[in-house]
Amino acid sequence: MNFASGLGVNGTFRHLSFLSSFSVCLILVNSLLGQGAGSIPTLDYMPPGHAAIVDEKLSDARKLEGGIRFIETLKGEGPLIKKGDKITALYIGRLLDGTIFNQKRSRLHMFEFEVGATPPQIIQGWERVMPLMRKGGKYTIAIPSQFAYRDKGRENQVPPYATVIFDIEIVDVE
Repeated sequence: MNFASGLGVNGTFRHLSFLSSFSVCLILVNSLLGQGAGSIPTLDYMPPGHAAIVDEKLSDARKLEGGIRFIETLKGEGPLIKKGDKITALYIGRLLDGTIFNQKRSRLHMFEFEVGATPPQIIQGWERVMPLMRKGGKYTIAIPSQFAYRDKGRENQVPPYATVIFDIEIVDVE
């Protein structure tokens, strides 16, 4: 299709014959979705059935790249967390039905880890949201299996392909 002489949706296309078919399709899809020619759609790895449950439970959540949902329930202080920071946190991990599969809720038994460590010390979903967090903050995040426990799950705790929800409190950042 040659858009060189015509207009596309909402007058978006003018002299676009130099673009690849993929680029034109992307612009067309974005225009139809009202996202404008310059935006790129975000991927959502959360299955639609899981997304419906999460979006009902976390209706105020921001949707991040990959479908991770994020809510700041208490604003923290200081700089945002960055790669290399050593974090002390409290958390509760739940399945979508509310079942707690793991937790560190006692100040006597906290979770300590380094952001961006090799090998990773936290699941990929946590790595992706840490740069949005600060010391003293409290957060709720929903993570699709792609960034959590994937197709393996977590033995006797998290089934394969499960979307999980965490309540996290950042106690300390070093």
